[in-house]
Amino acid sequence: MPDRVYKLVLVDSAGYPFVSSLVPIGFRIAQIPVVNHLLEYVTSRSLVEASVRNVYGDPSKVTSALVDRYFDMTVRAGNRHALVQRFSQSDFGANATRIAGLKVSTLIVWGSRDRLIPPDYVERFHRDIAGSRIVVFPDLGHVPQEEDPVRTAAAVRDFLRAK
Repeated sequence: MPDRVYKLVLVDSAGYPFVSSLVPIGFRIAQIPVVNHLLEYVTSRSLVEASVRNVYGDPSKVTSALVDRYFDMTVRAGNRHALVQRFSQSDFGANATRIAGLKVSTLIVWGSRDRLIPPDYVERFHRDIAGSRIVVFPDLGHVPQEEDPVRTAAAVRDFLRAK
């Protein structure tokens, strides 16, 4: 990998086994065998909205336009099937032992209000990836790049420019 990747940015990553404090309802349904296949055919806007609100550190930032965008992406051809497949194949933490083997300059970005993947994991990534840097946004959740793209992009830009 070092010959192909010069720098790596991890954003609220799921590399270790974790226990969420609050899993979005859509994610929970996607993990239930048989029932999850219903998501491929029936997905309500309110389900999508609840899931988006859950991953934002400040749910008041979730607008109708944002929910519409997520809903449109969710119901786009093939996306619901892909979501079900993703959760049926996920074995979170299956490759956790490989993390310490990363030998590439790494920035770890996290929202301290992430209820999906606990912020405690930022320190574990930082400890296991030698020379890594961390940026934690105290007011953001699981998707800091959406909640505050300006601050997130600035942190990434600064990291990419650094020697």
